[in-house]
Amino acid sequence: MSGYSGGGKIVGLFSRKNLKLAITDYGPMLFGLRIPGFIRIHIRYIFGNPFVWAVLFLAPFVIGLFTVSSFARNVLKFEMNGWQVFLTVLFLIALAFYFAERNRTFRKIYVRAIPAMILINGVFIYIFDIESLFGGLVVFAILALLPAWLLGKLSMGMGYRMLSNGADRHYRPGRDLYMAGQYEQAFLHLEHSAKRGHMKSLYLIGHAHEHGNGRDLDRVKAARFYDKAAKKGYRKAQPAYERLFEDFTPEEVAAFETDLNMSGVNDLF
Repeated sequence: MSGYSGGGKIVGLFSRKNLKLAITDYGPMLFGLRIPGFIRIHIRYIFGNPFVWAVLFLAPFVIGLFTVSSFARNVLKFEMNGWQVFLTVLFLIALAFYFAERNRTFRKIYVRAIPAMILINGVFIYIFDIESLFGGLVVFAILALLPAWLLGKLSMGMGYRMLSNGADRHYRPGRDLYMAGQYEQAFLHLEHSAKRGHMKSLYLIGHAHEHGNGRDLDRVKAARFYDKAAKKGYRKAQPAYERLFEDFTPEEVAAFETDLNMSGVNDLF
């Protein structure tokens, strides 16, 4: 089991499998080929709760405009034009939002980064644009401390739940149907969210393959789904993966190692 954890995972970061994943799964998004899907996601959030969406996406985007511009001008000594700043910040925030919805660990980082961005921007204003010490402290409190506190409460409370619910939109009905034994109807929901990288859905499909619940009894495939869910940050998935792998026959170990060439989640279906 030790060959698949710890340092082995770090060494495998730049494996052919992961490089292929970067090209086939994330490459199209990075080059803007998934813009329609990106727009649909944000329309769904706006209709769900426009105020919370503004805290999660619009606020860090606006703050990022000021922060990047100030950092480039005062630290890098480089004056970026408006479109350069706009496109750079849009790309960074959109990419961060994308991963925040799909990975629990990064989601926690993202919602905490929103008040941190406000404080960083306030520090830039205080250091570079304000000369009066007392007046600077007042402006810093008004423009940085108070907004950081307010938006931090919203982003780490309602915002975090909204990102979690967005990721769980198809999982929850799928989970309920699965627990009721209505497997075929359950997989209509679970596979949809699993293909988007939803960790709980990946775990549950692994469970289905391990126990033969509506899917072929296939312990190797179950381990692959558990492994994907664990790498997304789902805590229950790692023990399930390790338990299953430790019980593998030599033939199953060989089959699992062959399956390591799979590049992305969609290859598992």
